[in-house]
Amino acid sequence: MYQYHNVPERIGYIQKLFMKAGALVANSDSWIHIIPTLEEELPEYRSIAYEGASFEIAMKDLVSGQRLRQWNEFKNASQLHSFHVDIGLGWALAKTQLSPHSFAESTNDLSGSMILDGVGYYHALYKGRSTLKDKAVPPSIQEESLRLFDQGVGRRLWYVAKGNEQEVIELLHNFPVSRHGALFRGIGIACGYVGGCEEHQLTYLKEISEGNLEQLQFGITLAAISRIISDTATPDIDVACRIICNKTLNELRVSVMPTSSNFLYLSDSNTNRDWFSQLKSKLLKAES
Repeated sequence: MYQYHNVPERIGYIQKLFMKAGALVANSDSWIHIIPTLEEELPEYRSIAYEGASFEIAMKDLVSGQRLRQWNEFKNASQLHSFHVDIGLGWALAKTQLSPHSFAESTNDLSGSMILDGVGYYHALYKGRSTLKDKAVPPSIQEESLRLFDQGVGRRLWYVAKGNEQEVIELLHNFPVSRHGALFRGIGIACGYVGGCEEHQLTYLKEISEGNLEQLQFGITLAAISRIISDTATPDIDVACRIICNKTLNELRVSVMPTSSNFLYLSDSNTNRDWFSQLKSKLLKAES
């Protein structure tokens, strides 16, 4: 089991693991050679290692003009970590300043969502002054994709605040109200995936989300789905589901997995909006 307990320590570990996996790719002549090392990582955050590797593999492809040949092969071999592999591609597109839309539109809605999320997180991390302070949106982000970009920005807010729920709300409230919903969704993803929160912290976060509770629930749900797919469920995500989403993780698992295969059937709709609507209708149970 993972050795750290509080949120700041967990965030520190995640950040180091991401960099470690990226360096592994940079020093290898083939992604195939790094898979055994990625699999040696502790299960709780193994997907982060795949995300870091995905970023560097995509970078190699984009810089060399291979149009993601190696990255697509890596993704096909990393289905258990598909959420994070797609986010890694978003990082690479942001770093190379390529428009993410042609890549997002060429795949299913779930993957496209995660790619744009990765772009948002990258900009909030490396272009923090413009993204977090000035609230600027890069020209490459189309209006209809802003909420997915902001999902990534919201995840970054949780990391900046190191899981302090009051600080993250203060950061969020500096943004226009129209962007709060997607930011709350990103906060929920980060909160649910990183773990380490006490029950009273989760209860407080739920209370102060107010009109954005459904989006916060949605984020926790996405974090839970990621853990279900990768078979890395933890007591922390179960607690977060119970307190914020009014569901146990097992109840959520039944909703997400109607068959013995996986959750990706939800990505078959024609638009991101349809996909999000399907997920909300199936998984979220807001307080009455």
